[in-house]
Amino acid sequence: MTDKVDEVVLHSCSVCEYETDADNLITTDYDSLVCDDCAQICQRCDSVGTSNDVFHTVDDDSLWCESCTERRAYWCESCEGYNSDTSYYVTDRAEHWCAGCCDNNAYWCDDCDEYNADGCDRCGSEDGIRIIHDYSYRPDAIFHSTNNDERLFFGLEIEVEARDNLRESAEYAHQLESMDLAYLKHDGSLNHGFEIVTHPMSHDFFKHEAGDFFAVLEALRTQSGIRVKSWDTRTCGLHIHISRTGFKNGAHMHRFLNLVYSNQELYETLAGRSSEQWAKFTDINVREYARNSEGERIFTFDGGYEIISKRSFAHKLQPDHHSDRYSAVNTNNRETLEMRIFRGTVNGETIKAHLDLAHASVEYTRNLTVQDVLQGALSADNFMWYVFQNEVLYPELSARLDKLVISGRLADQNVSN
Repeated sequence: MTDKVDEVVLHSCSVCEYETDADNLITTDYDSLVCDDCAQICQRCDSVGTSNDVFHTVDDDSLWCESCTERRAYWCESCEGYNSDTSYYVTDRAEHWCAGCCDNNAYWCDDCDEYNADGCDRCGSEDGIRIIHDYSYRPDAIFHSTNNDERLFFGLEIEVEARDNLRESAEYAHQLESMDLAYLKHDGSLNHGFEIVTHPMSHDFFKHEAGDFFAVLEALRTQSGIRVKSWDTRTCGLHIHISRTGFKNGAHMHRFLNLVYSNQELYETLAGRSSEQWAKFTDINVREYARNSEGERIFTFDGGYEIISKRSFAHKLQPDHHSDRYSAVNTNNRETLEMRIFRGTVNGETIKAHLDLAHASVEYTRNLTVQDVLQGALSADNFMWYVFQNEVLYPELSARLDKLVISGRLADQNVSN
C-alpha cells in the first residue's frame, strides 16, 4: 500500500501575486497575505500593512503608517519632512517649521516670544524698515576706495551676540546702512544676535576713511544699553572677504593660500582662535605654487616639493585638494576668497590688525617667484619680517606681532582682544 503524499497548497501574495506556501507569507492587520517584499511594518506601532498602503518617512529614517503619522508626527513646511519632536510657528512665513529649521534659519524674538524667518517686524524694525535682514539678503555692493584704480577690496562679516538688548543694539547699528557702509543680517549660528556685513572697502579706506564705521563699533563695544559681545562668546567669528580681482593671477592666489596654510600656528595665534568646526586647516594638503620655465607646475605634497607635468596634474591633485565653506580660507565663493579664521571682535584696533594681516598676506605673495618659494619665502619668519619692514602700512599688525614676539607667546592661542 503506497502512502498518500500531502498536497502542498499554494497561496498568492495579495500584492504581487507571487505563489508560495502559507508559511512564507505574512498576514497583515487586514487579514490579507503578502510576501516579505510586499509587507510594510510601521516602526512606531508595529502594525503590518502592504507596500500599497500609505507610509511616511519620519525623522529621515523611520517608516510610520498613515495613522501614526497623522496623530504623532509633525510636518515641517521649510524642509518638507515629518519629524517626531515638535513644530514651531514661524510668524512672518505663516508656516510650521521643525526645531532644526528654526535653529538654522529663523530668528527668535524675546520681546514677542515668536519665531520669524526674516527678523521680527514689530521688534526688529524702525518705521517699517527692516533692521536685521534675512540671511539670504544680498544688496548691490557699494565700493569704497581712496584710489579709483583699486582692485583689491575687503569685506567684513562681524558676528555679535546681544541677548539682553538685541532691539536697542540693532537699532543703533542700523545707522551703518544709511551711511552705505554696512548692513545687518540674521545668522542661524547665533543665539540672540546679528551679523554686521560691510560693503567692499579698500585697505586704505578701512584704515583712514572709515571712522564712522569704527565709531559705531566702539559704541557697541562700550556703551551700556546697546553693548554687544563677540570675543567672549562661543558662537561669534569674524570673516574677511578678499576680492579675487585683487590677485595678480591664479598662481598668486595659490601662493597666498600656501602662505596661510603653511603657517597655521602663526595665523591662528594672530586670529585669536583655532576651530576645526568653523575654520579648519586640515582640508587642503596639496598646494600649487607656480609654473617653471618649461610650463610644469611646482606643488607641495605634505610639506615636500614636487614638479608635476600638465598631464599628470589633474589625476594627482583631484583626490587630495578640496575646500568647503568652513575652511580656514573658503575658496567656494565666486567673487571672493573668505578668511574665516578670526575670533569675533568689535574692537577697532583688533579688526584693523586683522585687515592688515589679510592685506599683507596678499601683497607679500604678489610677486614671489618659484625660486623665492623654493628658498623658503613662505615661512612665518620671512612673512613677519616683511610686515615689520612695512610697519607704516601695517601699524596694528606690527604692534600685535611685536607683543607676541617680546612676550614669547607666539604659540599661545589666548591673545588678548
